[in-house]
Amino acid sequence: MMTTTAIHKVWCSAVPGLLGAVGLALVTFICFRFQVGLSTAALLYLMIVVLMSLKGSFVSSTVVSVLAVVCLDYFFTAPLFTLGMNDLQSYVAMIVFLTTSLIITRLVSRVRKQAEEALSSVSYKVIKAEEQERHRMATELHEDIGQRLSMLALGIERLKTDTLDPSVDLPSRMDAAWKQTLEILTDVKALAHELHSPRLEYLGIAAVMSSFCKEFGERKRVGIDFRSDGLPSALPSEISLCLFRVLQEALYNAVQHSGVRQVDARLWGTSGQIQLTVSDLGVGFNLKKGRQDGGLGINRMQERLKLVKGNLSIDSRPKRGTTVCARVPVSLGRQVS
Repeated sequence: MMTTTAIHKVWCSAVPGLLGAVGLALVTFICFRFQVGLSTAALLYLMIVVLMSLKGSFVSSTVVSVLAVVCLDYFFTAPLFTLGMNDLQSYVAMIVFLTTSLIITRLVSRVRKQAEEALSSVSYKVIKAEEQERHRMATELHEDIGQRLSMLALGIERLKTDTLDPSVDLPSRMDAAWKQTLEILTDVKALAHELHSPRLEYLGIAAVMSSFCKEFGERKRVGIDFRSDGLPSALPSEISLCLFRVLQEALYNAVQHSGVRQVDARLWGTSGQIQLTVSDLGVGFNLKKGRQDGGLGINRMQERLKLVKGNLSIDSRPKRGTTVCARVPVSLGRQVS
């Protein structure tokens, strides 16, 4: 007994074939009704074959091609269309038509398959990027926030047992626990802003980037020199979010892999585009190997920039530092200082 999925596949394959057969019959009727020439009719048949190739499977397209040949044979033998051809010419013409139809059908099917594979590959990269980002966040929560919360809980537990000991400076211990709690709360908020920053809508890309660089630098204990100039008064939200994510990825890579404690970031507008660069003078890496391995968030940054028709360039060599440059085309309006 056929499953629901199998029935669905058969139906999806049969419907384009049925529509193609109806289309061929309709074209044949119209051509006879208006005395259309054979070459025009053959071209119309070929158009139907191409349309079926775009919508249907290779099997259904092949069936439509064979039916188109049958319709052509009807033209050759019909009394109203006496072309003065002998049988050999008729057979050659139909063979040429069938061969052309099958070649077109095969090419269209191959292009469709390649497009589906490309889409599947992009989807896989997006899912992989999301999983990597989740893993990074989970690691930071577990190894940083989680451990600090554990230490805080132990400290509070010790405070409970030391309340009866007069030699313990209880106020200072409580102040230290309170300070540690505020620090953890600040870092949790910073992580939340990494996942989603509503401030982009209200403060603008430059202010949010500057604030993030300050918070990120304090958490990671690195110096981040952020500068911006020549920016328009407003940027589309999708461009702002894209550049913000690229900045996050580039800074994270620089802190994790460069081996230096100073990073420079610059955002500026030029004629027709916005540029973001993040550079360091660290250990660098082999760019070809990094692209092949898919690490360092290169794929994530590239895929994000493609969504806003931007491009990414990376200049890095071992022991010579790394510069990440993102460019996004945009119509610049009124400039701000």
